[in-house]
Amino acid sequence: MVGGVTVAALGVSFVMYLGVGYILGRKTRGIADLLPLGFGRQARVASSGEFSASTVATTISLATVVLAFFEMAESFGVWLFWTVVTTSLGLCVVRLFARRIWKRMEAYDHRPTLHEFLGTEYNSEALSYVSAACTSMGFLAAFAVELTVGSKFFGWLVPGIPTWIVVLVLSVVSFVYTAMGGFRAVIITDRIQMVSIWLLLLAMPVFYLLHIAGHGGLTENFSKVPTEVWSFSVRDGLWSFMLGIVIINVPTFLSDMSVWQRIAGAQKDQTVTGGLWASVIGSAITWTAFVLLACSAFLIVPQPGNRLLLVCVLEAIGQYDGFMGGLILFCIVLGLYGAMLSTASTQLIAVSHSLYEDLFCRRRGRALKDRIRSIRELRISRTILVGSALISMVLVLTLSRVGFSIADLVFAIYGAQVGLCPLAICALLLDRRQLKGMSDWAASALTAGFVIGWGSALFGRLMNHTQMVYLAPAFSLLTSAGLLGIGFFVSGGIRKDPKP
Repeated sequence: MVGGVTVAALGVSFVMYLGVGYILGRKTRGIADLLPLGFGRQARVASSGEFSASTVATTISLATVVLAFFEMAESFGVWLFWTVVTTSLGLCVVRLFARRIWKRMEAYDHRPTLHEFLGTEYNSEALSYVSAACTSMGFLAAFAVELTVGSKFFGWLVPGIPTWIVVLVLSVVSFVYTAMGGFRAVIITDRIQMVSIWLLLLAMPVFYLLHIAGHGGLTENFSKVPTEVWSFSVRDGLWSFMLGIVIINVPTFLSDMSVWQRIAGAQKDQTVTGGLWASVIGSAITWTAFVLLACSAFLIVPQPGNRLLLVCVLEAIGQYDGFMGGLILFCIVLGLYGAMLSTASTQLIAVSHSLYEDLFCRRRGRALKDRIRSIRELRISRTILVGSALISMVLVLTLSRVGFSIADLVFAIYGAQVGLCPLAICALLLDRRQLKGMSDWAASALTAGFVIGWGSALFGRLMNHTQMVYLAPAFSLLTSAGLLGIGFFVSGGIRKDPKP
């Protein structure tokens, strides 16, 4: 039953997402309909409700949240609630800077990307290129992780199908509907994702209750759960894990290209400010629910062994005969793959936007007003998006061979990107004269932070030193902030008055 229900749920997801892409693709007439570059075009966020749902959806993925929680539940148990706190704090940080971001964007005659904004504010074309390249590499790796985990997960549930076929199908569906519908398709599918996520969050507890009631009650089942799961006891790697999580979650959203895209796509500032407060609440509720489900999974599977805990739970559901078991399994798999496809499209649209606008078009030197209604530019952007997906398919094989776990990849990818945060904060708080004197330091800080973040994660994994992997975000942030701070003082940025 598990295999049939999995295929059916994935098929429903494909139909919904491709349908959204097809409908929006018929209305796409230019590059501004595909990417959020201006007002009054299709590529937009229409309301604070859309902004909230889409922003919460960007924080939830199959690989880096759902499966990561179930993978880390035995090691860290209820300490995973620290991820809930830090994620909400990270969105609060964005909310505190939201009006300032909006006002800075209003100085442009279009909606700039994060990298164009940094390059302009620091008066550094090199910084724009470097930041776009680092962001693109991070999102390509994240997309590759989603494909890797999504294909492996399908293989666990439906044995016998070659992994490369699953990777091919998932990637093709992702880039087809994203290439057709663009940014607007991402926003709409994010809302669909949140509906499927809530179906998952309702269906799984129902099965837990049914299972407990039919297997001796809560007391008997709870006695089989490892004591560390529901205990706040100290364990190996805890402090490096908590430090890495706080550095990933609190500063990262402020320098996340996908969040800046949503701010750029909003039509008025109330959409952003109202949507962000709702996002803080929504993320706290959904992440709390996932932590509880991950820790409670040991009531169903007390000893998963070397097998993935979530897969064991789904197999247990598959053994529950009847319509109810099939319906529960369908809702859960629909939510899991909804999270994967929606996250994949968010990553693809962020990469294609960065590569097209910050690298490709900047080198050509064509103004946006000359490109905004061009069908040729629309085709170029879509080609870049498809190319990005193909590159990620190659990364899938590379990451799989290196032997990274899901948790390792979370800390490596998002830990390296956190180096952008000090630059974004300075760009929002300092004036352009001060920033111009720091431009060379800013480009160096970002590059060094990115290299140190990935390097420490790779070294930690190859040397089997897990704490080094968990500390990758700290190394990246400290390197970036340290070099930028030196540049601030060396350039005389602390003096607001010009030298005589």
